[in-house]
Amino acid sequence: MDGYPKALAARIGFLLARAHLVAREQADRALAEVGLSMKGFAALATLVSDGAMSQQRLSQRIRMDPATMVDVIDSLEQAGNIVRRRNPKDRREYALQTTAKGRALLARAQRAIVGAERDTVRGLDPKEARVLLELLGRIADPGRAESLATDEAITAALGR
Repeated sequence: MDGYPKALAARIGFLLARAHLVAREQADRALAEVGLSMKGFAALATLVSDGAMSQQRLSQRIRMDPATMVDVIDSLEQAGNIVRRRNPKDRREYALQTTAKGRALLARAQRAIVGAERDTVRGLDPKEARVLLELLGRIADPGRAESLATDEAITAALGR
């Protein structure tokens, strides 16, 4: 049997879920090769891009369950990728900070993710991949207003 049943292949939610599984498998495999999980990658990437923050704030920022966040942070800390330091603004709280080792790991992980994403969209040309990224960004964050795809760009990318 070729493809998915017509009733499923016509459903955005089904196709997004399948595409997520394909992309996630590729990303998980690539991250595992550098010794990182997707949750660890999300935490490390956020700390590098946003700077030091509390564990609670990080959990809120990446919408990760606080109980799961404890395990992720403990793992990153034990591996020497982050450190907990007293927050100078609130001595009752710790601020999580990346280490040089953590930043180097993130750089390797980002290269691995780029390769995984390239494999995931290998059937698309670069313009289609950019449009897909833009459209997914709009779906994931409807408030995003910058550089929206025009109807013409979408039509051209989809080959219609």
